[in-house]
Amino acid sequence: MKKIVYFSHGLSANGIETFLVNVLEKLDKTKYDATVIVGIDEGVECLHEQKVLDMGVKVYRAGDLDSLKKKYAYIMNVKNFLKKEKFDVVHSNMDLFNGITLYLSKKAKIKKRICHAHTSKSQFKATGLFGKTLMLVQKVYSRAMKILIMKSSTDFVACSSVAGEYFYGSENYEVVYNGVNIQAYENIVLDDSYINSLGFSTKHKHKLVSVGRLSGVKNPFFALDVVEELKKIRDDFGYIWVGSGELENEMDEKIKQLSLEDTVILTGVRTDIPQILGCCDCFLMPSLFEGLPFSLVEAQAADLKCVVSDAVTETADIGLITYVSLDKSAKEWAEEIDKVLDSPLPEKNMEKARLFDISNTVSQLEEIYDR
Repeated sequence: MKKIVYFSHGLSANGIETFLVNVLEKLDKTKYDATVIVGIDEGVECLHEQKVLDMGVKVYRAGDLDSLKKKYAYIMNVKNFLKKEKFDVVHSNMDLFNGITLYLSKKAKIKKRICHAHTSKSQFKATGLFGKTLMLVQKVYSRAMKILIMKSSTDFVACSSVAGEYFYGSENYEVVYNGVNIQAYENIVLDDSYINSLGFSTKHKHKLVSVGRLSGVKNPFFALDVVEELKKIRDDFGYIWVGSGELENEMDEKIKQLSLEDTVILTGVRTDIPQILGCCDCFLMPSLFEGLPFSLVEAQAADLKCVVSDAVTETADIGLITYVSLDKSAKEWAEEIDKVLDSPLPEKNMEKARLFDISNTVSQLEEIYDR
């Protein structure tokens, strides 16, 4: 039996970590003994940890990464843990921090070391007096991590070609899609009490939804501008954002400023994503950039018409996406959504959809593990 160690920031509801939980659920436990190292302190809630433990997967908390001192402690904890446990395969899902985790894995003499790229651009932004200096530091960090990744990995994997090019440049890499359990999103039947519990009412004939962290890259303030413009065209819809993040308080304030309290619902983190998507009919994603968004695959699996920014890779399209340029105004986005809401559901490309099934994803990964 091969011992595999997975690196992850955590086991929360965000796309990368949900993807990892799905992989662990389908992984052949008769062939692989799996451990997940998470960057979380002891005693801090970890949403899907118990679910993962119930699968027979071990979880090791190496400590948080929110300061230089904690990063050093994390590195020492990981170094000692890898030396003690003697793994056969490492599969790292921590974006550019993969440079550190894979370097430590190489030092620990783990033979197969897989870097998995999940993003297509750095999310780091800095303003103020030291903004330029901090951005320069980030560029140096990014370059150093990419060098470590290239020197420390044996296998290069990406969720899409744009993520692969960002991480590996011209180096050969394999695309492994962010798979979902397609069947979990099919034929969901919900009663009115569940729909009402989310905050929707009978006046909300159409239900728009976004799923993702409330952070700058997801462009949530622009989403509210779009909703405000759409409300000038029609008022038979509600809009729900599933997820939390650093912009949550500012989103609450903007909802009040735009008088959208009866239209916009912020749910925070939820684990019933298939059910929420199942009661909606349009998915909104005005992201500034993405690798291959997990939530967009989920939305199409649930047969939602999707209105998405042109910064999102076309690899994600299985027939239900309408792309809109980020150069267009909120009013133009609203006009596009208005048309989409009244249009019939396009035909889904089932052959391509099957490529995004988690069983296919795990099959690809297991083939890499066994080489």
